[in-house]
Amino acid sequence: MIFPGKRLLARIVSAPVATVALVGAVVACSSDSDSSAGAVTKGACVEVTDNAADAMKASVGDCSAATSNYRIVQVGTAPLTCAVSDATFNGTVGDTKTGLCLAPNFAQGNCYADAGTRPAEAVACTAPEATFKVVKRIDGVADELQCGTDATQFRTVADPKTTFCMAKP
Repeated sequence: MIFPGKRLLARIVSAPVATVALVGAVVACSSDSDSSAGAVTKGACVEVTDNAADAMKASVGDCSAATSNYRIVQVGTAPLTCAVSDATFNGTVGDTKTGLCLAPNFAQGNCYADAGTRPAEAVACTAPEATFKVVKRIDGVADELQCGTDATQFRTVADPKTTFCMAKP
């Protein structure tokens, strides 16, 4: 025999339980996607903290942060040889030894010490090793003709389109 009140009571009790299960599933899924945000993948940005040829170190960072001075264009096994237009990184990111090809993600107003084919190091503009300053950064455009007369050199990146106008510090 079925009592109408019992069926209603079962629905009232099971609805909150189902809601809690659904919220738990959503939180679990969103935390899985958040854990890949710090992954060493193409398109992610890194802050190179040591560009010494034999001991390069970097950490994954937010591409909009001024300290994340490079964007990953290729990930491979170290030692990796990159295109002439990219900086070659053979070292560790966090605890992982890896090879990376990097495109600049320089911040406007910051100065850097050029290191040839290795990533440039961010330095104070007053430092004797500072070789260039980014006087203008233009996002969405890869066209050196956009640089003004205060720029003595430039660098363009195709993806994402960016123009860096540079001068002596």
